Amino acid sequence: MRSMDSRLTAGLRRTARFLIAGYAVAFSSLTCTLAMAQPAPVTVGVVYPIKTMLGQQGKRGAELAAEMLNASGGVLNGAPLKLVVYDDNYTPADGVAAARKLASEDKVSVIVGSINAAVSMGINQVAQQNGIMYFASTTKAPAITEYDRGFRFNPLVATDGEVFNAYLKDKIKPQRLAIIVENGDYGRSIVTNMKAAFGPVVVASELYEILKQSDFSTLASRVKAANPDVVCIAMSAPEQGGSLLRTLQEAGVAAKRCILPGSISPALLQVAGPAAEGAFTVDIWAPTMAGETNRKFVAAYQAKYNEVPGKVDFLGFETMWILGQAMRKAGTATDTSKLAATLREGTWDSPRGAVRFPANQATSEKWVTLVVKDGKIVVGE
Repeated sequence: MRSMDSRLTAGLRRTARFLIAGYAVAFSSLTCTLAMAQPAPVTVGVVYPIKTMLGQQGKRGAELAAEMLNASGGVLNGAPLKLVVYDDNYTPADGVAAARKLASEDKVSVIVGSINAAVSMGINQVAQQNGIMYFASTTKAPAITEYDRGFRFNPLVATDGEVFNAYLKDKIKPQRLAIIVENGDYGRSIVTNMKAAFGPVVVASELYEILKQSDFSTLASRVKAANPDVVCIAMSAPEQGGSLLRTLQEAGVAAKRCILPGSISPALLQVAGPAAEGAFTVDIWAPTMAGETNRKFVAAYQAKYNEVPGKVDFLGFETMWILGQAMRKAGTATDTSKLAATLREGTWDSPRGAVRFPANQATSEKWVTLVVKDGKIVVGE
């Protein structure tokens, strides 16, 4: 009896070992199959001043585009986009540090983002040193496109000025124009451009400190003393722009409010309240523009964030959306020279319509007039 039990036990052990070995082989095969079916993600660096309203908007737009691309099959044989996000804190040093970390630790081939011109130039330099492609989503820094893999999505100040100044001259016809801009390369270039365009019609030009200044009462008093009939304001941060509009209203400045392209947004209205009423601009995009891609973008943004997207949300989305298309067409996420050539040669789908990149500058045909009416941003005449 004991001999039979021993033989039976030994047989069961051999069967168990066989089954375990079989399961191990099957599990290993399944694991390999799943690994083959799920390509490694394509990592993209994202750099914005994410503690600010505009930085959050850019980040949100990029994340939404990545989600929509991933939901439609990823970018390369099903590989999803994975975003690594860093805060540039609106300072060149932090922007450079973020770019270096993305290059050395995260091993990205593409960096997108940045709002401030000086920050973007630092990122562009790091990108050039490492052969990384840089998509400057919001900055208007001219030197970005001197790098063959540096692409700018927002129009240059000169381009904005050409379109906007023509609108002012033809439609608004200012007699006494005041200009209020942030104290930086972007702001000073606007003052130079508008003084060249309007000459003695410019009766005042004021600078304020980016993200550092909160009291605009003295500035508003000087503007009021100049007695303008139109005040044009350029801003990067809606926190400051909204406060500035309120202070001008409180100071009794009755002039029409013109806002330089890119700055009329739901975030600005949220801060400015009724002081934004009647403000106007011209721009390359509006949430109400016709087109299937714009409809899908706006609907997806509202569903995710429960608000209407603004200009920087759009630019954050557009940069990532076009990057995904370019990777698919080029068949690579790492050969940045090939990606750059593909971008320059192609025409790309965007919420603003068809976009091309002559000399690495995003260019589209449409500009629209935007006006704040009854607390909402609407397309004007």
